[in-house]
Amino acid sequence: MVYYAVGGTTPDQIRAGLNARAPASPDGFRGDAFTRWSFRWSWPGYGTGNCRLSQATVTLRVDVSFPRWTHPKAASAATAAAWARYARALARHEQGHVDFAVAHRAAVLRAIRGASCATAQAAAQKQLTVIRRHDVTYDAATRHGATQGARFP
Repeated sequence: MVYYAVGGTTPDQIRAGLNARAPASPDGFRGDAFTRWSFRWSWPGYGTGNCRLSQATVTLRVDVSFPRWTHPKAASAATAAAWARYARALARHEQGHVDFAVAHRAAVLRAIRGASCATAQAAAQKQLTVIRRHDVTYDAATRHGATQGARFP
């Protein structure tokens, strides 16, 4: 988790803070949170015609940029409760991105191991395209989490 601070005591002030500090995705969309994943792979003989794909390894790194409200004591209980509901829903939405990437790490590894030395890189990249496509479809279907309650205020 990579947190960014958001201040304010009213819903409008908090929303302004979210709008000002929200992370941008590679396509330029600015949402309140963003999940970035990256896969790396290697195998003995990588880049040669004499590789050992059966010994391939795939690692996954996931970073989630997420807002952290500094929760000033001057904020109302209703504002604090609204933030708590929103933060839970936003976390649930981002977890959907994380879970899909984690679940598909094995597919990337299978694609590499099922390829040839010459095609392993392309086979892995094809799996990444599947994951990217899912992220776009998931965000469109949930309106970036809004249908899951990730909307503040």
